[in-house]
Amino acid sequence: MSWTLDTPAGDSLRVNAWNWRPTLELLERHGLLDPDTAALLGHNIETDVTGEQARRIAAFLDAYLAGVPDTGRVLLDGSVTTEPDTFELHRDDLGRNYSATSSWLARFRDFCHAATAGFTVS
Repeated sequence: MSWTLDTPAGDSLRVNAWNWRPTLELLERHGLLDPDTAALLGHNIETDVTGEQARRIAAFLDAYLAGVPDTGRVLLDGSVTTEPDTFELHRDDLGRNYSATSSWLARFRDFCHAATAGFTVS
């Protein structure tokens, strides 16, 4: 499953569920998304993020990523690890399958910086 983030200017960014779900959890946990918006963004339906929200997300990620190692991953529970992903499917604890890499979060931050008019997630 994947999502596409599109700006009105025509810029696009694609993300898979493994990176997107912990990203949404991180943004909700830090008050950048309300629970209803985070839930909508987690489904494959068109949901808009305003320019103001995109700016707040970008500013948050600027500060947040300063504390995440380049090889770091943010897990679904919000913890950060530098342990490499083995890509093993953890059937006993599905939450262990999800992690937002620091490189993904940096691309998302840059996308949010450029998305001055907001973006649509679908």
